[in-house]
Amino acid sequence: MKYQEFKPCPLCGASGQIPYAGCTDYTVSKEHYTLMRCPSCGMVYTLDPPSQEDMSQYDKLGLKLKLGDSPSGLIGRLYYRVRSYMLGRKAKIVESQSYRTAGTLLNYGAKTGFFSHRMERRGWKVISVEKYHEERQFSLEMFHHRMIDLNEMDKLRPGTFDVITLWHVFEHNPHPDKLLDRFYELLRPGGILVMACPNICSTDAMHYGPYWAAYDVPRHLWHFSPTSLCNLVHKHGFTLMHHESMPFDSFYISILSEKQMRHKLAFIRGFLYGLHSWLVSLSKRGKSSSLVYVFRKRQETE
Repeated sequence: MKYQEFKPCPLCGASGQIPYAGCTDYTVSKEHYTLMRCPSCGMVYTLDPPSQEDMSQYDKLGLKLKLGDSPSGLIGRLYYRVRSYMLGRKAKIVESQSYRTAGTLLNYGAKTGFFSHRMERRGWKVISVEKYHEERQFSLEMFHHRMIDLNEMDKLRPGTFDVITLWHVFEHNPHPDKLLDRFYELLRPGGILVMACPNICSTDAMHYGPYWAAYDVPRHLWHFSPTSLCNLVHKHGFTLMHHESMPFDSFYISILSEKQMRHKLAFIRGFLYGLHSWLVSLSKRGKSSSLVYVFRKRQETE
């Protein structure tokens, strides 16, 4: 493909896009995708992903894990232990950064509802948004928590929520500008937006290159650096208040990356490099495999 054939940036419309990397969907289709970088806004994105109607064929990866079946294998057991710990950590981030121990929370892209359930148990009023019926049904049967689909989100009243959370969800959304504008409407004055995203500037991303598992094409439409994400969210009326690393992601992503490279002793190799990446992030937070960002809704006078 010639450079002049590439489309304008889907986010800012600028031309002159630059090839960033070539990645393969190792987990589902084995299809190859090109990542492009916009020289104007700095955004990296997946070129020509499947349509949203077809994306369900790719999004079902790991549904057994997400739906809470008994874990099998070392990575499966690790996933469950980490998830249990991180539910508590996420709750503490929300409460410490919102200065609340209860309030109204919108959990966007709630998957099977484990985080929503944890926050309800802590006294929060939670509305969860999830596009897939299987996940919504699981939440209803497991937690008696009714989720709404994407269409029902249009019925939510402006200024309703103290907190909106997205845990590794924002990179999947085809229209980030529209979504951020909607979040601004839904948050109360001074409300916070909490987002966790993979970091393409991380130590492990630089090490594994196109094999880095967190590129996760074509499910991940956008690939953020701390700078590109903050610039995008800032222009929609938010101010960055806090960011911190997700401590286990470097291990999990490094192990998956080693498996994609078909290395022997992938778990051990991935664990050791994940440890290295995590140690680097202790002094260089911007090198973390994934980051949690906390943005505050700015007032019109600011």
